[in-house]
Amino acid sequence: MLDAVFLAATAALFALVALVAKGVEKLGPEARSSSPRTSSRGGDRP
Repeated sequence: MLDAVFLAATAALFALVALVAKGVEKLGPEARSSSPRTSSRGGDRP
């Protein structure tokens, strides 16, 4: 019986963490694609 309670509590904890993670993700800025950048080597400077 105690095993079932432990499993239920563990599943509830994971669900709570997932819910908090979704909420934190919504608080952040929207992800957008970055503009294309020209690649350069570290030593090549104009």
